[in-house]
This record gives sequence, structure tokens and C-alpha cells, in this order.
Amino acid sequence: MKIIHIESGLGNQMLSYCEYLAIKKMNPDDDCFIETIVYDIPECNDVICQWNGYELDRIFHLNAPNVKSVIDTQKWEQLMSEIRNSKFWLKNWNYPVYFTQAFQHIGIPLKNIRGDFEGTGESDKTTLSVPRYKKTFLFQYINYLRKRYLSHHSTEIPQFPDLYVQTEDSIFTGQQLTFKYMGTGIERIETEVRKAFTFPELISARDKELAKRVSECQSVAIHARRGDMLSFNFDCYYGGYFKRAVKYIRQRVSDPKFFIFCDPGSVEWAKHHAHVFGLDFRHDDIEFVDWNKGDDSWRDMQLMSLCKHQVITRSSFGWWSAWLNNNPEKITCSPTHYFLTTHHF
Repeated sequence: MKIIHIESGLGNQMLSYCEYLAIKKMNPDDDCFIETIVYDIPECNDVICQWNGYELDRIFHLNAPNVKSVIDTQKWEQLMSEIRNSKFWLKNWNYPVYFTQAFQHIGIPLKNIRGDFEGTGESDKTTLSVPRYKKTFLFQYINYLRKRYLSHHSTEIPQFPDLYVQTEDSIFTGQQLTFKYMGTGIERIETEVRKAFTFPELISARDKELAKRVSECQSVAIHARRGDMLSFNFDCYYGGYFKRAVKYIRQRVSDPKFFIFCDPGSVEWAKHHAHVFGLDFRHDDIEFVDWNKGDDSWRDMQLMSLCKHQVITRSSFGWWSAWLNNNPEKITCSPTHYFLTTHHF
């Protein structure tokens, strides 16, 4: 048995589902399942935002086999009770250790290959809540300078774990979130991934009209992800990343039209900081896309993917819009040299 853990927002869910596809590809004769336990524990949302809950079935109708469906009710209640009593969310989000122990105690002998965050101090730094000192301007500015130095003096791609695990063991893994990086091999399952993540037809008149407009011009989607990701994207806003990316696109794209997508709480900020994006409201053709919220927020990913080009931040949501863009001449920009995009700034 192989169990792949899924949590957090839609972009991360999609990356974890890719891990499920990779494990399934390498172990075709084994039972492969996902688990979505975190969404059933309200306390978890207080530490890491789980956004709109598990969305893959609702949006893409994937119906991936969930391990809950093959465990009887009494054992499942025992499993959930042990996991909740562990309070893993207060222990550096150490779900791999406590989840595998709970599964073992109901007779499913899983081997944890995901890691021990509590013991090593490692964790998924893209989703954990940010310590208060890391929110200070001074810390963020120093961190920005460090990133800029490294990006200018090194083009080396970090070593990421191999997600194509082939083993006879029963294993627990998932939430590596690395298929968005170069050299991690998403192309090996690209056919399956693109088939899985085929968006439903647009429904609202406003979305349909926007889709028509972006198809008729040199549309550039700018994903201004702030909110919970601001500290990780500090250099994008205060280091000139957006300006460099937009300048590059201007030099290669005739008459670009810019569509700015951002979380609802950042719309007004973005409207008053056009200069951060290297834009001028008096001369540039700019449109804000801010109406898809709550359970419909995933439509922004779909609409961004329909644009001809993308400028994204360190966000799996934005990255998917760039990767799913089918324009053969697309320019996709990211702030990290190991993101799987066409250009990095």
C-alpha cells in the first residue's frame, strides 16, 4: 500500500496529486491512495491556511481513491483520535511521524519516507505560518539581499528528492511540492497531468468575456500573490523583480495588455502601486481581475492559464497557470532560477 498526503491550497493539492501519479506509475500493481486528513481537523487551519478545503474532486472530478474508503469506521475513528491527540500541528507540523504511527496502530504497517520535521527542524517552509520576526521589514530586506546575491552568483539547481519511488514497502509520503522545479521530472507524467487538470467550461458571463479578451490580445497575467505569501515574495515587491520581468516582456511582445490577479485583500494595494510592477496606469493597458472569490477562486488559475504570458511569484497556484499555458511562444517569468518557467529574474 502507498499513501500520499495532501493538504493546503489548490496549487499544492495539484502538486501532491502529481506525486500520487508518479508513485502509481512506478508501482502499477500496488494499491495507491491519497489521504486528506488535515482538512478534517479544524485546529490545523489555525496554523496553516487550508483555504477552501480539498478541491480536486470538486473542480477536476478526479475521484482519486482515498484511504479512508478502505478502513472500517471504528478503526478510522481510532486513527483520527490518535492523530488529533498528537497535536502534530504544534510540533513543527510533523504529520509524517504521527500519521504513520497512527496507521501502524490500526494494523497498516506504513514506512514513513517523508521525513521527521520535529527531529530535524526541517519542514515545508512554503506553507508553515511565518514567525513574527520574519515579518519585519529589516529581516525581509536582509533576506532579499541574500537571495539576490545567490541568484547572481549561482545558477546551480538544488538537489530535490526523487519522487518516482519504486518499492515493495508500504509507504507514506506526499506534499514534497517539488514538481514545479527544474529537473524533478514532471514531464514523465505530463500526459496524465494535463488530462487530470483539464478545467471545466467557464460559466459566468464575466469569466467568459475575459477569456475572450485574453485570447484576442497579447495578454500578460501578473500574479501578485501577497497575503500569507508576502514574506516569501518580499523580493518580488521591493527588489524590482516585477519591473525586470515586465521590461523583458515589453521588449519581446508587441502591445502587451496586463491582467493583474491577486488575493482579494491586496487588490486596493496593487491599484495604488503600479510602479512596483513596472506599469503606468496612464499609458499601459491594465485590467484587474478580482471577482472570483471563495469556492470560485480557482477560476483565476484557469483564466491566468488562458493568457499568452505569465509573471508569477513563489506560488504553486501561479506556477500552475504558467505550466498549463498552451501557448507555444509563451514567456513565463518567475523570481527563482530553479522554477520550471521559461525565464527567471
